[in-house]
Amino acid sequence: MKNVYFICYKVAPSLPLEKIAAFLKTQMTFSWKEYIVLKDKQLDIILKTDSEDKSVYLFKYGCISFVNFSNNEIYDFLKYIELIIGNIDYSLFYKYHESHSLEIDDDLCCSLTGNVNRKIEYTDDINHIIAIVLAKSVEMFSFDAKLSELLGDAEKFIVFLQKGRLKWYRKKSCLIISKILRFQFDSINSVRVLDRPMLAEQSIKGKETYDSLMEYFEMNDRYKILQSKINDLQEITELYTSLSQNQTEHRLVMFESLLLLLFPLFYIIESLLKL
Repeated sequence: MKNVYFICYKVAPSLPLEKIAAFLKTQMTFSWKEYIVLKDKQLDIILKTDSEDKSVYLFKYGCISFVNFSNNEIYDFLKYIELIIGNIDYSLFYKYHESHSLEIDDDLCCSLTGNVNRKIEYTDDINHIIAIVLAKSVEMFSFDAKLSELLGDAEKFIVFLQKGRLKWYRKKSCLIISKILRFQFDSINSVRVLDRPMLAEQSIKGKETYDSLMEYFEMNDRYKILQSKINDLQEITELYTSLSQNQTEHRLVMFESLLLLLFPLFYIIESLLKL
């Protein structure tokens, strides 16, 4: 009987994989550079101990999946990575993480989701796929938290705007709009969060393993919820633009009306001055 333990942490908004790969003299994984994998001698050097059965997966959207790492080894690894990329964001580290474990029997079979009636042959590719799915799941948690915060703020300034308090709330609304735009830019890193990785496309077993784990972590359902929140955020942004434009047009109309009222007054004053 053997246990394999997985845990993934969000450590940064994004990771400079090219910089890390160059420093560690390793190759990027797959053509579109989603992540890099460290194991064997590379980990021996970093951890300064035998790293058999251990591996690390670093993803471009700021998540790191650890396989068979103790807490002390995770700490040592992060301190080493900080030498390459700078300080880790430990506020993200403590907030966004997820774990999973496999129990491998003497026949080298395991259950992906704990269902003993559904066992498959264990291979290293399973570790690989679990590490990927965990990272996607953690990124979704982070994504959802950002969306919820932005929605809460955006709804507040729409209320202020509807009450005609745009001038008082302009700085705050501009800040929120900038956050929304920044979020939309950053979310580009997560666009492919539901895409099946190339490794899972290489065999029927890989596809089945990946799809089973995606179902177990409810990734598709969670994505639908995120998409709904994104649509709500876009609607609020459009409402802000519409209301802001209406208020601007209203002020222009009021200014033009004032000029029209002042014109006959100027005419009367000019006539009186000529008398």
